Amino acid sequence: MSPTENGAEPLAERWIDEIGEIGERTLRYLAEIAASGGVRMAAETLGVNPSVISRQVAALERRLRFPLIERRGRNVVVTEIGQVLIDHYRDSQRRQRDLAARLEEYRQLRRGRVALGVGEGFVGNLIARALQRFSMTYPDILVEIRSGPTPVVLSLVRDDGVDIGLCTRTADDPALRIHTFASKPLCAVVAPTHRFASLAKVAPEALAEERLIFMREAFGVQQIVQSLFDEVRLNVIPAYRVDLFHTAQTLAAGGLGVAFMSSITARRGIELGELVAVPIDHPIAAGFGSQMMARVGRRLSPAADHLWKQLARSFVQTTGK
Repeated sequence: MSPTENGAEPLAERWIDEIGEIGERTLRYLAEIAASGGVRMAAETLGVNPSVISRQVAALERRLRFPLIERRGRNVVVTEIGQVLIDHYRDSQRRQRDLAARLEEYRQLRRGRVALGVGEGFVGNLIARALQRFSMTYPDILVEIRSGPTPVVLSLVRDDGVDIGLCTRTADDPALRIHTFASKPLCAVVAPTHRFASLAKVAPEALAEERLIFMREAFGVQQIVQSLFDEVRLNVIPAYRVDLFHTAQTLAAGGLGVAFMSSITARRGIELGELVAVPIDHPIAAGFGSQMMARVGRRLSPAADHLWKQLARSFVQTTGK
């Protein structure tokens, strides 16, 4: 009959319990005895009474039922089992030092990982600007970026797939800690040669006469575009439907239609002179905002918390222009 069958505690588990109860101080005493060659010399090194060391070691010998030290001539040495315990103690001390060093690296942002969920329209401009500063200051932090439509970003944040999410402004969600940013107008993005390019604003009715470039329905910007056309009771059929803002910008720059996004999303094409962003003259278009979010209750790591603050500053600086 095995020990477990008759109710006896398994031997391996019993030894695990015994080892777990061994005090670090006693193991330190034992290690110093081995290093100095005697109880009295160990006591002088550690600044304790020799009788304290003797009692602690004797108590450990009784608990383990093994001799841990023995006298050889005028010296006291540790037994083979005593040396096993010392090796375990030193390994434990080394692991603790390594752990402390790694934790300090995390605290000083010399180690770590941050995962971002980003609406595809943010990747090419605002995030690049913020991450450039962050990565130059903290080159050892790994930054993972996952992009997709707004619902995908929201799901990644809620399910802890990422630390921080950035996307088009959505309705408040009690599961999310949301930081909103100043609204930028939703724009009609066209080539510089397009008839809209010289306008200060463009009316929704004028858009209905153009070849339009829509995003897929899952994109937050497309939901706003559709709400705008529904509000003015215009039934429009797009000439193109794409799943990347870069594709929409390329089509618009080629004079193939009108795309819809903020001037921030189209910033690179605008700066290169390939695109012009014309605000749409409608209240729905005027309230096109963005947000940064994390799951409520999620404690950000030092690296993620620092990047959160860096992104917040970058959003304010960029949306304020």
